Amino acid sequence: MKRIVLFACVLCCVGCSTPQHTWPNNTRDVVWTAMVAAANAPDYDAVDPRKRWIVMENLVDDDASRGNIKVRRSLARSLLLPLQNEQVDQREWFFSIQLLQDNPPTATFDSVHTTIVPARLLDEANRFFNTVDDLLQSSQD
Repeated sequence: MKRIVLFACVLCCVGCSTPQHTWPNNTRDVVWTAMVAAANAPDYDAVDPRKRWIVMENLVDDDASRGNIKVRRSLARSLLLPLQNEQVDQREWFFSIQLLQDNPPTATFDSVHTTIVPARLLDEANRFFNTVDDLLQSSQD
């Protein structure tokens, strides 16, 4: 019984961690600009068909003085995989991205509402941080 309780506690701690990302070679202002651009122009064209979505609505509220971006996003897709019936999905996201005062610039990504499946939050955070990385990389080229 003790092992089960211990395992559940470890699982909760690991599953509830807040994704974060650091950009050691960029200034805070440049990172902030890339973060706002990534929030305003989401890209869901993935190689994996299960990660492709159509953005139906994307509302972004950014506050530079607090380093906070709030995003409310509606996504939809129609997924047809081999030997399966068509799957029609809709997803609603409401998340907050906080650019911390740290040096180097570090951002956290958190769902405003409780997320049932933490892996989905991690996927969305990784998608966002990868977009910011791409924007920062292209600005340096």
